[in-house]
Amino acid sequence: MGPSEFLPDCRKPMHSSPAALERQVSRIHELLERSNECVTWNDHIPDPDNPEQLRQIDVTIHRASSLAVIECRLSRKRQNVKWVEELIGRRESLGAQVIIGVSSAGFTKGAQRKAARFGVLLRDLKELTDQEITNWAQQIALVLYYYQYSNVTLSLGFSPQSIQRFEPKNLTTELRSHDAVQAGFNAAAKQLDTLNLIATEDTRMTHFGVRIRPENDIRLCGEPILELCLEGCACLAAKPISSPWTFRYGEPTQSIIDREVTVQRFTLGETSIVHHGPRIAIDIDLSALELPPLSQTRFFRTTSAEELEHESFAITSPRSLRVTGPMKVELYALRP
Repeated sequence: MGPSEFLPDCRKPMHSSPAALERQVSRIHELLERSNECVTWNDHIPDPDNPEQLRQIDVTIHRASSLAVIECRLSRKRQNVKWVEELIGRRESLGAQVIIGVSSAGFTKGAQRKAARFGVLLRDLKELTDQEITNWAQQIALVLYYYQYSNVTLSLGFSPQSIQRFEPKNLTTELRSHDAVQAGFNAAAKQLDTLNLIATEDTRMTHFGVRIRPENDIRLCGEPILELCLEGCACLAAKPISSPWTFRYGEPTQSIIDREVTVQRFTLGETSIVHHGPRIAIDIDLSALELPPLSQTRFFRTTSAEELEHESFAITSPRSLRVTGPMKVELYALRP
C-alpha cells in the first residue's frame, strides 16, 4: 500500500451534505430494486443485542428475511482500510447479510483488497467527461414552467362585525403565510391551465379572476373568511435547468462504460435524474429555487432523444411552491 493512496482528492463533492448523498444513494437503489417500499433512507432498526436501542442506518434494503445495510461517506479523501473494517464490524453487529459502503471520493487500493476479502461491497460515483456525456444518448433536458403574476388584488369577504375588529398590522403579518392566499393562487392556476398558455419570450399577460366560498371554517386573525376573490394578470414562463454534471455509480474497479447506473445532476439544489437502462427516477429539489416575486411553479417537462420509462417522481421542499410577493389586499363586508 503506497502513501499516495492517502493523498486527498481535491474534487468538489457532488453533494451539499452527507444527507444529500444518502438520499441520492437511496434513490439509486429504489430504481435498482424497482420499489421504494423495501428501500429506506435514514432508517432506524433495533440493535439485535439491545432491542430497546435503535441504530441509525443511512440506507437499508429489506428483502424477505434478508437485510442489506448501506453506509455513505461524503468526503474529498478516498476511504481507506479503517473504514472498511468499521463496515465489517457494523455488518456483524447488526446481523446484516449484506453491507455496502459508498464513498463520494472512492477508495484506496488497500481498502478495495480488504473489502474483497471480507465480502464488503464498495460503490462510488465517477464523473463523465464532456465527450462521454456527448456519446451518451440518454441525457435529459429539464425545464421548469411557472405562472408569473402581476397587478394582483386579493379581496376577502367578512361579516360587518368581523371587519370592525381587524388590526391592519396583524392582518398583513398573518397573510404572508396564510393557506387562504395559496388556495386563491391554486384556483387561479387551474383557471389558467384551461387556456393552454404557451411559454414564449412574449410577455403579454392574460387576465384572470377567481371567487371562492370556503366550505370549511377558515379564519384570518380569528375571524371567519366568508369569501375570497383573487384577480390580476399572468403569463406562463419557462426556466431551463442545466445539467453540468453526470456521474456513473458502480464498483470502484468498474470502468465508466461498464457501469449501469447514471446520475444526472442539475443546477437546482439536489435535483437529479437517475438512469438504469431506459428506466429513470426524477428527484426535484425546490429548496434552492429562485423565481421572481409572485411566481407559482406549475410543472416540469423532460425531453430526451430516446423514449424512457418514468419509474418515479419526487419533490423535496414542497413548501417552496407557495406564492409570495406584493399584492393589493381589500376587505369587504358580506352578510352570511
